[in-house]
Amino acid sequence: MLAQNSLDSEDFEGCFHQNIFLFVLPTHLTPLVSGNPAQESVSLMLPLNVVEGSVRATVSVTGDLMGTALQNLDHLVQMPHGCGEQNMVLFAPIVYVLQYLEKTRQLTPEIKERATGFLRNGYQIQLQYQHPDGSYSEFGTKDDYGNTWLTAFVVKCFVQAKPYIFLDNRTIQAALTWLEFHQLPSGCFRNVGQLFHTAMKVGARAPCRTTQNMVRKALGCIAPSLPKAASTYSQALLAYTFALAKDSQRTISFLTSLSLICSLPFLGGQIHWSQTSSRPRPSTSPWSQPLSVDVELTAYVLLAVLSKPNVTESDLTTASGIVAWLTRQQNAYGGFASTQDTVVALQALAKYAALTYSTKGIAEVRVRSQRGFGRKFQVSYQNRLLVQEAALTEVPGKFSVQAHGSCCVFTRVGSHRPCCDNPLLIAFSDPKLSIATLFLIFSPRYTGKRSISNMVIVEVSLLSGFILAPGSGMSVSSLESGW
Repeated sequence: MLAQNSLDSEDFEGCFHQNIFLFVLPTHLTPLVSGNPAQESVSLMLPLNVVEGSVRATVSVTGDLMGTALQNLDHLVQMPHGCGEQNMVLFAPIVYVLQYLEKTRQLTPEIKERATGFLRNGYQIQLQYQHPDGSYSEFGTKDDYGNTWLTAFVVKCFVQAKPYIFLDNRTIQAALTWLEFHQLPSGCFRNVGQLFHTAMKVGARAPCRTTQNMVRKALGCIAPSLPKAASTYSQALLAYTFALAKDSQRTISFLTSLSLICSLPFLGGQIHWSQTSSRPRPSTSPWSQPLSVDVELTAYVLLAVLSKPNVTESDLTTASGIVAWLTRQQNAYGGFASTQDTVVALQALAKYAALTYSTKGIAEVRVRSQRGFGRKFQVSYQNRLLVQEAALTEVPGKFSVQAHGSCCVFTRVGSHRPCCDNPLLIAFSDPKLSIATLFLIFSPRYTGKRSISNMVIVEVSLLSGFILAPGSGMSVSSLESGW
């Protein structure tokens, strides 16, 4: 009998990648002269604490903004999916991808079958978080009450998914009835239930009189608070809200205010907004990542710009700068850092991709290093959804990515590298400690800037050669408020 053992390094898996969105056509997307290549340099450096010999580096190229997300629909975000809000990150983006592929006539029977399979599974899982009154919450009936925001979000996604899978209308109507019950005479909604996503939003769109009245009253609730909308996040959300409501005057007013506090095109044409400062500054560190809320609010601005009744050339130029920044924040699977930023950003990118879609154009992408590495990729209409990938053999190293042709290409250069800089370091010495049995008890404490923490996930990996003792497991013995 032979047994296979895997040897894991003493570390955690990390991933660094740099995304490049190259425009190689002489339109509003770029001031390039026809025939001139688009080029960008990438330095694939490694941190000092990387485990020697464990690095894997790749370069991938696709001709479609949604190509990487389409390939990884079932794992866009590397995070647990144990609650009603997290489950929606598996559901909502699939709807937006299907809408995009359908609008651009790229939806094949094979893709549709795979995507709708994920939708049906996500729908059944989400029903587990439904309360008898029709509302939804993070942990279903384990919670005392349904959640206003999550219920509205689920209704929105279910209605959008109806063209692709069967959904019980009674389920949707029960959630709408619950929302209507919690709408105040002013049009505002009661903040009911626990919410892990800290920015409260309510919105449900469905073609029935009930929702039309609810939305009309909700807009009446928002109007008195407009002068108090000082935060960048609120302005971005309101700009999109009024764009959907076809209120051009207020939409333009908020977009104008936002244009005064966005990042200037000193980031190579990239445009974005930040919740933490009035004018975000570029980071010089290749390892830095933006806040999840910055990705989300920037995506809301993009949605607002593209949802205007008449999208102008100037709007598309602005949108292209936003897309250039958003695509650089995507993870290796086409998603983003967390649940809500992934959902909103992919919705925005799908809307942009549909508006700028073209069946014309081809491109050749060349990736070269200073030490002789070279690889070519051909991108055309026939293979635009395909994610082409090749291994990089020179890490660390500096690479140039050059695109020739007449279409857009999306390139990712990245590395997976285990690192030894675990944030929790424990040192102990006990001469009486048995090497055959280990007992682990720990007390984590929240040390962030907020008054309380959000959801906390504790992951414990077993040491090599150890197994979990029968009958044992992780359990919470006590939980103090505010931790």
